[in-house]
Amino acid sequence: MWNPYENSRQHTHDFTIKYRFYTPEEGGRKQLPFQGYRCDFAYESDDITTTGIYAIHPEFEDGDGQLIMDTERPVHRKDRRECGFCLEK
Repeated sequence: MWNPYENSRQHTHDFTIKYRFYTPEEGGRKQLPFQGYRCDFAYESDDITTTGIYAIHPEFEDGDGQLIMDTERPVHRKDRRECGFCLEK
């Protein structure tokens, strides 16, 4: 069971974003992430040997805007009409 950041970090989320994972046919992920997924990133202009990398710690919602509490459930919903890989707020 997922422990929401609002509980563990004692503050609400910083922002909300629409997230889309590319399908394998588009050159994207072969397996969809689950709640608790962490993604590393760097800006194109960064020299990661000096700046390091950054991390995003998203919390995923289902298609109805409810926080996904099951850490073993992929973030998509098979009944989505858009693409099956979208997270919308």
